Amino acid sequence: MTILISLLRNIEIFEHIRAALSAAREYERELSVKPADAGRHGRSAAAIVL
Repeated sequence: MTILISLLRNIEIFEHIRAALSAAREYERELSVKPADAGRHGRSAAAIVL
């Protein structure tokens, strides 16, 4: 029974890591898309909404 609980916890941890990586990739994609009103030298204002 202890092994089963340990496996379930590991699966939960990996799911959290996968979700965090997915969110990071999505955020990176959003930053790579330049808005039409980009500032000087290609800089753009980005807002993070949590």
